[in-house]
Amino acid sequence: MESSTVPSSTTSQTWRNNLNNNPILQTVRQFLSKFPLKTYKPLCKSNELYGPRLYIWGPGWKVGQRTSFDQECLKWQTYLKIAQCDFDIRDANEPLMSPSGKLPILILSEGEVLIDELIKNYVEDTKESNKLGQLSEEQQADSQAFITLADTKLRHALLYTLWCESSNECDTYEKYGRRYANPIDKILMYQAKNAAIKEMLINIPVLNRDDIYHEASDALQALSVALGDNPYFFGQRLPTFIDAVVFSYLHIILEFPVTSANDLNQLVNKHKNLVEFTKRIYTEYYEQEF
Repeated sequence: MESSTVPSSTTSQTWRNNLNNNPILQTVRQFLSKFPLKTYKPLCKSNELYGPRLYIWGPGWKVGQRTSFDQECLKWQTYLKIAQCDFDIRDANEPLMSPSGKLPILILSEGEVLIDELIKNYVEDTKESNKLGQLSEEQQADSQAFITLADTKLRHALLYTLWCESSNECDTYEKYGRRYANPIDKILMYQAKNAAIKEMLINIPVLNRDDIYHEASDALQALSVALGDNPYFFGQRLPTFIDAVVFSYLHIILEFPVTSANDLNQLVNKHKNLVEFTKRIYTEYYEQEF
């Protein structure tokens, strides 16, 4: 039976020396030694949280605004505001910090991370929900119908304005892409635009600009009629979730830089009650001049 040959220590050392002197491996090591290029401090540590903290895209479209420039972030930011929840705001501007890969996220003091409907459940499960208006079952059903209307027709038009109007590319890039180094910024903006187009194509077979804005106009007309002369939807003395949703769209549309391709701004301004509604919530809950 043949015995196996065990390399001597001298042979092993020679092999290691040859490996270490390999110019290709040396180049690879030099390259890898440069990583990470930059180490960022953690966004938060557990002992830094003394209450709920909402991480958003921010700040707003105009200087000094504490409202998020992102509709989804602004919706949850406003819902927490109108429920008078005690929470802190941080401009994270990095969706990959979220388990869902998007902002916002609400981190509770005990470290629990909430996204999307979990934030709504958190508000409704706390005593803060008594700061909100109370809808009947019928009103809740109608409210959901109008929310769906906004989340399709207005959202499609807003996505198209942000990502498909060539004259708005610079403004959109300034908020969503500039913080990243080249070429990462170009790659991420390309991915974000593709994601926006794919989302629209779920409900729209062909992206026709005129049709998208026409449907947004119809949605705004319906919302305007539903609001009427009331301060909040369904004649409530206090705002509810639908008010946070509609406000998030209207505020972003009205605050987005006015360009030749901001048809949405003109469509909203046709409805005085919707404009006043947006100003009311902003003044009441964000305490800044609109």
